[in-house]
Amino acid sequence: MALENPSKTIKKTDEAGKELIIELLDGQVTGGFDIDSVYKINGKWTILELLKCDTVRPHDSHPNRYWFKNKRKFISLWEIAQDLKGSLFLLNYENDRKQFLLIEVLGIDEEKGITKEIKTKLTLEEAKSWFKKLNNHNID
Repeated sequence: MALENPSKTIKKTDEAGKELIIELLDGQVTGGFDIDSVYKINGKWTILELLKCDTVRPHDSHPNRYWFKNKRKFISLWEIAQDLKGSLFLLNYENDRKQFLLIEVLGIDEEKGITKEIKTKLTLEEAKSWFKKLNNHNID
């Protein structure tokens, strides 16, 4: 299914907005965060957060490993998805693109972390296929 009103093709990253936020906050701690991708598919919202894995490979990494450090972000993403009656996906990746782990979040406990999920190990080609389907609004 082709997009009805497609946006422009993404050709490069734009960090200018994040840089401006950092400058405006002038070192102040914030409770805000960015969301990597948001889609409305067949009337249902889907939120995708990309999680770069630096010290643990994507198949072995999980937000619960560092819940104490970033729980507010994941709880907020979950709450947004719930408020929108949508879905939350997390995609672990690494620089060399050899491993990906897709996590569909189905439940979160503020103290315990992600309590219900569907995890799928992906190759680069599988991750591309999944993301293109999402982008083209063809994902369930």
